[in-house]
Amino acid sequence: MTTLLDYESHEVVRPVLDTARAEMARLINQARAELLASGTAVDIEQLAQGQARTADSARQWLSRRRRERRLVTVQHDGRTLVPTFQLDTDFDVEPDAAAVVTRLLDHDMDPWSIWDWAETPNTWLNGRTPSRVLLDGNLDTVDRAIRGLFQD
Repeated sequence: MTTLLDYESHEVVRPVLDTARAEMARLINQARAELLASGTAVDIEQLAQGQARTADSARQWLSRRRRERRLVTVQHDGRTLVPTFQLDTDFDVEPDAAAVVTRLLDHDMDPWSIWDWAETPNTWLNGRTPSRVLLDGNLDTVDRAIRGLFQD
């Protein structure tokens, strides 16, 4: 009996592993794990408590700020997390951080990348994190770091 393909006479094609993509995925997962362990985000319940709101009211508040591109959130294990560098002591949007978030979103950065950028020591900021520099009220310095990042 003749078949169209003689499977025994053909070598099995082995998949080519893309080591660069695998390494990129590992680095992304490592960075996200570090962010999640850093304590630099709150969930909806913590946000609601900090704002003295109900969780539903906090979700609505959050939704409006995201639509306005003034704040980003990330999803992890079915939870919405708000990176705290964007919030003031009353759990409201910090205006300088909102300006930074808008600029980074305008450059097509995703929320995880924005959070990572804000919490990573930056050579444009003499090794300080953008979140720390924003906390000190140095928006102009952070603006220079963004211009350096995107060569604006």
